[in-house]
Formats: sequence, C-alpha cells, structure tokens
Amino acid sequence: MLCTYSDLSLHSLYLQEVVQDRYGLPLSKLRMYLHYQPSYYHLHIHVTNLQFDAPGTQATKAHLLSDVIENIRLKSDYYQSKSLTFVARDNDGLLAKYKEAGKL
Repeated sequence: MLCTYSDLSLHSLYLQEVVQDRYGLPLSKLRMYLHYQPSYYHLHIHVTNLQFDAPGTQATKAHLLSDVIENIRLKSDYYQSKSLTFVARDNDGLLAKYKEAGKL
C-alpha cells in the first residue's frame, strides 16, 4: 500500500502502465500526478485528460507521476532519502502541528 512518498520504490514504476492498460489511452493524452501534504494527508494519484485544466496541479501541490518515476529510476530509494518541501498557509492546521512540535 502506498501512503506516503517514502513508500514509493521501484515497485511503484508500473503505475503508468496500469493506468494506460486499464483505460486504453496513450500516456501522451493523460496528466498523472500525485498529491500529498499539505493539501491531503494521504498519498493519492490523479489521472486526467491533458486538455482538462484541473485544480490542484500547481507545482506546490502536485508531483507529476513521470517525474516521480524518473527520480526512482535514477535512485531507487530517492523518496526514502529526499526531504520534500511544501507550502503551508498561516491558517493551515498542519502548520500549527509543526509549530507545536517545535519543528519550525
């Protein structure tokens, strides 16, 4: 099960092919991206038509699946050793938790 970016590994590389096989669409017609903190507290993937301008695809909120796969191919434990940055707004509950824990 994939819950966080640190769960991603070489075993996750099949995601693009599974989506392509299931929907029968070429990857060139799809935008596939992952969401995680701070917008969402569990890792999940979105698959949309490339022509659809979906909300939440900004660089601070989403990671393209193709970039994630390339990172893992370059270094199989990339997401186990990489610190991921994200934007948190002042009124974000997650930011408050980080402050309470003395992490900021």
